[in-house]
Amino acid sequence: MVAIPTELKQAIQNGLLKVCDYVGVYPFYVTIEDMGFEPVIEAYNKMLPMPIWGGESHSTIWGSAPFNILFRALHDTIHMKYDCPFTLEGELKASRIQGEICDILGLDTLKRIMHIETAEQALYLEKYGVFPPQTFTYDMFKEGVEND
Repeated sequence: MVAIPTELKQAIQNGLLKVCDYVGVYPFYVTIEDMGFEPVIEAYNKMLPMPIWGGESHSTIWGSAPFNILFRALHDTIHMKYDCPFTLEGELKASRIQGEICDILGLDTLKRIMHIETAEQALYLEKYGVFPPQTFTYDMFKEGVEND
C-alpha cells in the first residue's frame, strides 16, 4: 500500500487535471483485461475511444484508481498525439514530452512523478522483465526529495 501524504496527493491530482486539460485526453473506456497497446493504436486510428486497463490501480502514487486510470489515458494520448512508439525509446520520448508540459504549467513535483511513472518504470521493466512494485514511484520520489 502506498501511503502518500494528503498534501502531496492533492498536488499530484490537481496537477494531473491541469495537464489533462492542456493536452486534451483522448476519449477512453476502462477495461478489466490488460489488452496491450495494439487496441489503443487501433482505436485511436479509427477515432474510437481507447481501451485503458483499470487493473493494479488501487494503490498507486495517484492516490485513487480513477486518477491512476486518468494518468494512463493521458499517457497513451501522449503516445498517440506526439508519435511516441510503444517501445522503450517511445516511453522515454513520452516522458520528455510530459516533462516539457509540466515545465510550461509550472508543475515540478508532477514532472518528477511522471518521469518516474514512465521513464524509470520502463527502464526497470527493460532491466528486470517485470513492472516494478506499486511502491516504486513513491519510494523513488522520496529518495530524490531526501537527496535534494
